[in-house]
Amino acid sequence: MLTGPDTLSALEPHPGVHGLAIGVFDGVHLGHQAVVRSLSGNVAVLTFEPHPLAVIAPERVPARLTSLEQRVKYMRAIGTVAVVAVKFDQALRQLSSSAFVDELARIFPDLKEIAIGQGWAFGRNREGDAARLTQLGAAHGLAVRSIAPVHLDGALVSSTRIREAIVVRRFDEAARCLGRSHAVTGTVIPGEARGRQIGFPTANLGDVEQLLPPRGVYVVRARVGTEIFPAVMNLGQRPTFTSNGVDSLEVHLLEGGRDLYGEEMELVDFSWIRDEQRFPDVDALKTQITRDVEEARARLA
Repeated sequence: MLTGPDTLSALEPHPGVHGLAIGVFDGVHLGHQAVVRSLSGNVAVLTFEPHPLAVIAPERVPARLTSLEQRVKYMRAIGTVAVVAVKFDQALRQLSSSAFVDELARIFPDLKEIAIGQGWAFGRNREGDAARLTQLGAAHGLAVRSIAPVHLDGALVSSTRIREAIVVRRFDEAARCLGRSHAVTGTVIPGEARGRQIGFPTANLGDVEQLLPPRGVYVVRARVGTEIFPAVMNLGQRPTFTSNGVDSLEVHLLEGGRDLYGEEMELVDFSWIRDEQRFPDVDALKTQITRDVEEARARLA
């Protein structure tokens, strides 16, 4: 269940919640999961939409690892009963830490425990650190847990580390930090049908929110509903054809060919094949795509 995003004061009460994990939780990586799993009973998550930096310092807002819908999906998979999304705006930014905790007590009347990651802070001027939350929570009978970061291979698991791994195509490292493959979702939209014209029809994805890897050709698995397809993904400006300067994301399914327009597609298990390149003519491009498909089949066998 997802509630919101809405302003904190507009959220309806959620009775029956005993534990609450609070944070942005972009990625829902191993560290985020540890915060949630530290709680017992009926556990809910309070998250923020958009990312607080989109309001506080837009020039520093990081690329997203997960959409809000994905956060709900991944949090529910580890046993939460609800995800409550709070609209992060200037009013919330200026809210005092005491008023914030009062609102939590109102929204979650049966709450017993709160868990946050170490270093997380809330309220006006980030005045609400773990010590302040413990103090304020005590007035409402709330215990507070400040959960230590998770380390993997001698380094901190963080959303920043995962973003850096994806940008340099270290997909295995990103997956180990996430506990699953990085996943990109989009809606299949009409394209120029160039792939179909040369014998390799593609699904063009729009409305992509998540961080993408660098331009190039990749082996992926594409999920549409309950179906999973082996596929080749091309991300770039299609330099062999006339480019409009805008990157496109095209997916050629190795099996299946039904009409997917308007459907949501999820891409996982990225594996790089080659960089994007310009070919002298369409025949040379077709030859290379044939090789790409053969490489993909070999890797996915």
